[in-house]
Amino acid sequence: MNSEKSFQSLESKISTFPTFILQTLLYGVLLFGCGFLILLPAYGIYKRGIEVMLIPALICFPIGFGILIPSVKHYIIKRNLTASKIIINETGILYCNSKNETVKKILYADLVASGKEFDISSHNTRNSGIIPLLEVFTKSEKDASNSLYVEMTLPLHVVKDRYTLYARFLQGISIFRPDLKIAPQVFHSYFIDPETWKIDRKSEGFILLFVILAAFLICGLILWLVFYFT
Repeated sequence: MNSEKSFQSLESKISTFPTFILQTLLYGVLLFGCGFLILLPAYGIYKRGIEVMLIPALICFPIGFGILIPSVKHYIIKRNLTASKIIINETGILYCNSKNETVKKILYADLVASGKEFDISSHNTRNSGIIPLLEVFTKSEKDASNSLYVEMTLPLHVVKDRYTLYARFLQGISIFRPDLKIAPQVFHSYFIDPETWKIDRKSEGFILLFVILAAFLICGLILWLVFYFT
């Protein structure tokens, strides 16, 4: 069977409850910040006068509006430019909004050789968190190619099948761009079996358990320090 014809598209899956918690926390913080930094000083001016509240207002208003305006612009006004879905198909990665419009894409056809031993590799950066970022190289208007980090994340959404998305994207590279070499550590980074392109759930579960235990230990240490020094 032709591998290209048998390649199936994959759509990201969202963890509903963690996403709800994340969005609730964000909007809650924004509302609290708006009330504390904007509405409360405004009420103080109304009740006590501008002379008394001038300095607090000069401090709070710039901070409040500096947070509120960009947040409203990004998450409400320009929400159609924010991806809420990831689709991997025979063309590459498509980041789509709620209207199923593509807001960003990484195409297999745009990938180029890195000039190094391996063209596709994974790296831990300060912004990558626990899961390493996948590094690819794309075409550039200049002679040099552009390094690009591929993230299987979405703003204000918790993607629960990130490893599977990485596996499908790498499988697509191996099928549609066999000229590009994938570094062996990439498969280890995302727990991928290069023979079947499946995820090793045992290794993934061990990492998740380790993260949960580390989180409990950190929380316990913080609580102990609070009670010890109070």
